[in-house]
Amino acid sequence: MIRLGIVIDSAAEVPATVLANPHVRMLPVKIRIDDKRYVDERNPEATRDFNARMLDLKTAEVSRSVPPDEPEIRKFMVDQLSTDFDHVFGLFVTSVRSPIFKNAFEAASRAITDSMPVRMRAGIKGPLLVECYDSQNLFAGYGVQVLEALRNFEAEPLVANIRTQMQEGSKSAYGYLAPSNLDFLLTRARARGDTSVGMLGQAAAKMLGILPVLRGHQGKTEAATKVRGVPAARQHVLNLARRELGQGLLSPFIAISYSGDTADVEALPEYRSLVQEAQAKGVQVTLQEMSPTNSVNTGANALSVGFMARPHSAEL
Repeated sequence: MIRLGIVIDSAAEVPATVLANPHVRMLPVKIRIDDKRYVDERNPEATRDFNARMLDLKTAEVSRSVPPDEPEIRKFMVDQLSTDFDHVFGLFVTSVRSPIFKNAFEAASRAITDSMPVRMRAGIKGPLLVECYDSQNLFAGYGVQVLEALRNFEAEPLVANIRTQMQEGSKSAYGYLAPSNLDFLLTRARARGDTSVGMLGQAAAKMLGILPVLRGHQGKTEAATKVRGVPAARQHVLNLARRELGQGLLSPFIAISYSGDTADVEALPEYRSLVQEAQAKGVQVTLQEMSPTNSVNTGANALSVGFMARPHSAEL
């Protein structure tokens, strides 16, 4: 029997149960802040410490993601995958924002050759095969695709089915972000050369308390709407999920991450209503603290919600 696996990177907002799944491997991402380097391995304690201490305006100005390059990813594939699996499917954060998918795609073909002697020494015939796919999303919009891919993987672990899911998942995945600190968001956007929040003038927005609600879908990130105040932004993304849940989601998952204490989210009436309504429809809501790979771009106490749905308006 062919041993199948799934590889993701640390930008995928998924619960610890996914990371602990024996069929899943996670490719860590490095973060550089001034002269310090952090490796995002999704360790819960390290994540909480990072989000509590490191998300100030200085971080927004000087931090830099250091995604693994092709040789690093190839080494990861040979060292971490070649004797555990025969055929691996990689699903990575949107290529518009990160070179991880491109680097992994290049590494995959070379890993075929590099894996052969390792597998031969372990008594395994044939090369390691790796297919790479672009999630075309980020934050929880990437995470919900991982949840759905793993569900299909475990229900019917056939190469053709998994391949179809990897190809099709990005078309219906939506990722919403409710920021809490406009200064951090705009400072970070300027540092990255990002124009997705450029629809707001900083001074006017601050004076009026206006925040953009960002949406990721099919490789595009944009300010989909705007609201007044942090509470309204959080309510908006949660109520969007509730509305689309009522319309009928295309996957039985809603992924949520928060760059702070998740108890803040659990205390929200909209979150509690979402969980109750989801349970009634057989939909699982996952909530975890946002990975440093993502929180370094959103700032503290940002809320991301991801689900798979039909085309819809971001307005309520």
